[in-house]
Order: sequence, then C-alpha cells, then structure tokens
Amino acid sequence: MTAHTSTTCPVTPVSGMVLLLCLLFLIALTLLGLSASADAILQHQLATNLRESERAKQSSLAALTWAEDWLTGLSGTAPQVCTTACEGLKLHPTGGLPSQPQFEDWSWWQAQGYEAGIDPLSGDRLVTIAANSSSPPMWIIEVMHEEPAQDDEIQVWYRILARGSGKTENSVSVTESTVTRSWSTTSSSTADKGRVAWRLLR
Repeated sequence: MTAHTSTTCPVTPVSGMVLLLCLLFLIALTLLGLSASADAILQHQLATNLRESERAKQSSLAALTWAEDWLTGLSGTAPQVCTTACEGLKLHPTGGLPSQPQFEDWSWWQAQGYEAGIDPLSGDRLVTIAANSSSPPMWIIEVMHEEPAQDDEIQVWYRILARGSGKTENSVSVTESTVTRSWSTTSSSTADKGRVAWRLLR
C-alpha cells in the first residue's frame, strides 16, 4: 500500500510583498478619495457662501435705491430732523448714529430705520423687496449738512444706509450713499437732487 503524501504551497516572500503592495495601493486610493471628497465639500461651501454674499449685496442695493428714490420723490418742505418718528419720519442728525452701523444687528436697524418697500409716512407696502432674504432689507437716513441754495430754497445732503441679507443671517451686506437735494422753504421742491457718492461698507 502506497502512502499518499500531501503537498502545500508555502507562502513565499514574493507573494507577501505583492500583498503588502496591494494594501498600500488600497490605502493610497482611500486617502485620495477622502481628499477629493473634502475638496468637493469645501468647493460647495465656498460657492454657497459666495451666492449668499451676492444675494445680500443685491438686497442692500435694492433697499438703497428704493430709499433714494423715495427721498428724492418727496415734495413740499424739508422734513424735520428727528430721531423719533416726527410726522412719521425718522431723520437722524449728524453724528447721531454709531461709527460702524454696518455691524449692528437687524433689531437695531428695525428700531432706527424702515423696511424697504414700505412708505414710512403712510405705512403702506408699495413693493416687496428681496422676498428670499432671512430678514427684510432696512434703510436709515442721516442728515449730514444743509445750506441755503438760492431764493427760498435750502440744499440738504443726506447719508442713506441700507442693510440686506441672504437666506441666513450669516450673510449680511450694508451699503451707503450720499444724496443731495434742494427743498423749497415755502411749498414745492425743485429738481436739483440725486446721488453724489456710494460705497460698500460690508
């Protein structure tokens, strides 16, 4: 009777090296995939932040334009400077606002100014501006300087601040403009009016 002998294939150093190389290759691929995934997430966040920042900027610009048009469209005599609603309108005196109003929160803006699209004298909503914003765009007027122009007129320079936001309060933009116009001291105003300067504060 012949005895059967079993033979096994021993693990050679070559096959062990191949296994190690495969493991190293898989680790490298995993790290590469994780890096690509993190980069994609970062790019998405950057794109979202840029979109929200632009949305906030457009909201503040729309509020600024609306406030300028409303102010220059007023007729009659110059409104009285008053930090409370004198005759329905708050007009802050020179130096009456914080040095950096762009960093005040929305509740401060709401207390000191008006929502864009609403007539502050009547309280009527004339138009809805930046409906997708997390908070309504606001505007504030400060009287900078006034001087007699000619005859029965005075020339007044106003500083208008406007705040807009994106879909979250993390994205806020504040713009500022200087507007001048003449007022009649008797009844009707003249056509001497318009924006003379503009800048982005935030």
